[in-house]
Amino acid sequence: MIAALAAIRKGDVSTQELTSLFLARIESENPALGALRHVAAEEALKAARAIDALVQSAAELPPLAGLPVVVKENCDTAGMACSAGLTFRAGHVPSADSAVTARLRAAGAIILGVSVSDPGAFGVRTAEVTHPLDASLSVGGSSGGSGAALAAGFCLGAIGTDTGGSIRIPSACCGIVGLKPTYGTLPMDGIFPLVPSLDHVGPMARSVADVRLFCEALSGERVSPAAAPRIVGYDPRWVEIADEPISSAFRTALDKLQDRGIATREVALPNLDDVAAMHGQIFMVEAAAWHCAHHGESVAAYPEIAREWFALARQMPVGAYVEACTRRVAATRAVDRIFQEVDVNLTPTICVARPPRSAQTLQIDGRAHDYIMAMVRLTCLFDHTGHPALSLPVPGTGDILTSSVQIVGPRRGEDTILQTGLQLELDQFQEIT
Repeated sequence: MIAALAAIRKGDVSTQELTSLFLARIESENPALGALRHVAAEEALKAARAIDALVQSAAELPPLAGLPVVVKENCDTAGMACSAGLTFRAGHVPSADSAVTARLRAAGAIILGVSVSDPGAFGVRTAEVTHPLDASLSVGGSSGGSGAALAAGFCLGAIGTDTGGSIRIPSACCGIVGLKPTYGTLPMDGIFPLVPSLDHVGPMARSVADVRLFCEALSGERVSPAAAPRIVGYDPRWVEIADEPISSAFRTALDKLQDRGIATREVALPNLDDVAAMHGQIFMVEAAAWHCAHHGESVAAYPEIAREWFALARQMPVGAYVEACTRRVAATRAVDRIFQEVDVNLTPTICVARPPRSAQTLQIDGRAHDYIMAMVRLTCLFDHTGHPALSLPVPGTGDILTSSVQIVGPRRGEDTILQTGLQLELDQFQEIT
């Protein structure tokens, strides 16, 4: 991303040439992969010509001038089909952009199209999309189309949304980098909700440095280069349940940070079984409440898993939901306390190495778990607490699909987790730009 932007600014490549290159790749490979729902070739080339005119006039260029990106289909993008993967919204072609799409355009990005989501973002599989590296594997979800588009080389940046891990999980499954910002940092206006109290939107790219640049452009604020963290925390219980390739990559990440002179310290995160129960209860009740209130006439058109959750929510005692909310407050305070001891906290992103595309259950620590709850096991807590979290593969571990770690920071601590990620990338990129 950074090299492409620099080449455009220097005139070494035109935005039209770059855009045409990515569109040609999409035309050739997307029919087999299915990562993009709608391709806006004509509109993208028109925007590219406008950027080239700015370059020729020596005008000041916006920060993402000429960058080819895709946007998840639950984010309104003017003139493009943005169904959120739901059949009853198949004809939804918005006339106005979501806030995040508008910010992309203002930053000079070239929107190539919209990426495929799990229907309504209710899953973490994006079954319609074929993994570009191994067709037997899941691309993760619900931002699986965005993750696959990046892994396939269809774009240099993508937008995803995250309610239980839907930016970070496909990032882990596809070997890329994704950031769930602090809750409320980026506006959700014009994005089809899943659970409004948990919904986040954020950037996905091929490197931490690219995500940092993306983050700055979307927030309108320069992410000040933070000092490297002094102390990184980790909870061994959150590591030992992961499959061996993942736990081995995690240990490699700790070693890399220690080699940089960064101390590591064991901390106590909330119990994972308690987190899963809390997440499930709050998610089901609040999803059912919003969707049945706003689209009650279309409930039959929701995916089967959503209808099952709506039914379970109707049967759940009010007291159980209230108790889950109480546990969420306690969990949030517990995570806040950790950041009084350490600068960031490190966990694996997912527990299961190379999850199969068609799996219904996954084995974690010798127990069979529902596919969705297994995939969100290490990510969903931080949607509830609102802390920023970055998912990235650990360089030098061989298989990028089994090496993803999650870096969590204090609220508004995006600069700190990005700097920690850059420390892990130092072996791959000789200098931090």
